[in-house]
Amino acid sequence: MIRRITLLSCMIACFVLSSKLSAQAPYTATWESLDSHKMPAWYDDAKIGLSMHWGVYAVPAWAPRDKEISYAEWYGNRMHDKDNPTVAYHKAKYGADFTYDQFIPQWKAEAYNPNEWAKFAKKMGAKYMFITSKHHDGFCLWPTKYTDRNAMKMGPKKDILGQYFAAARKEGLKVGLYYSLYEWNNPLYTGKDIPYAGLKKVNNYVDDFMIPQIRELIDLYHPDFFFFDGEWDHPESFWKMKEVVAYFYNEAAKRNQEVFVNDRFGAGERGKHGDLYNVEYSFEKGNEGLLTHKWSFWQGIAKTFGYNQDTDQEDCMSPKQFIDKVVNGVSSNGNFDINVGPTAAGIIPEYEQYPLLKLGEWLKTNGEAIYGTRTWTTQAEGDARFTTKGEYVYATFLKWQGDEFKLKAVRPLASSKISMLGVSGDLDWTWNEANGLIIKYPREKARPTSCSYAWAFKIKVK
Repeated sequence: MIRRITLLSCMIACFVLSSKLSAQAPYTATWESLDSHKMPAWYDDAKIGLSMHWGVYAVPAWAPRDKEISYAEWYGNRMHDKDNPTVAYHKAKYGADFTYDQFIPQWKAEAYNPNEWAKFAKKMGAKYMFITSKHHDGFCLWPTKYTDRNAMKMGPKKDILGQYFAAARKEGLKVGLYYSLYEWNNPLYTGKDIPYAGLKKVNNYVDDFMIPQIRELIDLYHPDFFFFDGEWDHPESFWKMKEVVAYFYNEAAKRNQEVFVNDRFGAGERGKHGDLYNVEYSFEKGNEGLLTHKWSFWQGIAKTFGYNQDTDQEDCMSPKQFIDKVVNGVSSNGNFDINVGPTAAGIIPEYEQYPLLKLGEWLKTNGEAIYGTRTWTTQAEGDARFTTKGEYVYATFLKWQGDEFKLKAVRPLASSKISMLGVSGDLDWTWNEANGLIIKYPREKARPTSCSYAWAFKIKVK
């Protein structure tokens, strides 16, 4: 008997070890191999993340407000676009001969306090945060050895990413990076011989500069995820992103780290590969697969990612608009990756903090209907949005219904006790074939102030 138990134990141990090694087997630079990678459950559980666009563009910090989306972080490109109002603005404020690189020494980041940023992320309800390691202007926020065009050698004179990662992990947050594949004015990429501060000459932009930089970020900081961007000029074969992602997956597996990447590998590749599909600001045709593949709604509070000093409160989403988007996205298998654009000094503007802090307050009461949930068989019915976890369905109403909250999609167990999150006690309810579920909210019961934007019911269905 002892020998049989010992043999069985060895067989089980070998099976577990074999399964673990199989799960962490080396990935190769093929779509078949990379597509076998699984989105980590921690991201699907987290639902809310804080994105940050910060760089040299926070110094001029301007974009025209008359457009639906302004993208102030594109200043360095649009100051040369004769059809964009940025040209006239730049000439009037700085002069026609003032170059973008002259903004670099003006970026001091004197109020940069990543510990406060991480605490803010937790207060708004985020479970992870990420920042631009390098945007399209080519300025790097870490002490890269591949160019002096970085925040240690120029401008702030500090390892912004090192401090950022340390602060996020101190608060127990997952932390990742945005990285732009292309650069607007890098002669190595454009082939144009123009002044470009800090550039070190190499033979090939992709092989000798871009790929080594991404590997450097992986080896230095061990990010939990990457949001790649700036891929649209060339196909994946030019960028060699399959090789990049395989390296990321394999290095993470060595550390038993669960990571993910988005879907921006080359021109025409969005929505085809990657653990996560990015959607910026709005849905477009061709996104029909988003509800089955994990996706994120990525946008700023205002009409920009980078800081725009001309932003007004009317440009920003209200807490109600914002929370509705969160509830809609989560019920449809999405996360909400919310962006803020700090000032050049390193301050998150008040108009961006306000709706995010209101979200955090709402989540303190209603987070049970958001965090750790999955999509239900029905995603929406009238003003209600559904999520599920374990034995329960959560029905979150975007509008207050008054004395009765009605649902036809949900049939509770006969013994089910239905409650509204944030309200003490159980609520009376009825269900029949003709009318479905009717949850009664007594007139004498005050409307919960902690749920003043949306109201979630917890309903046992299993």
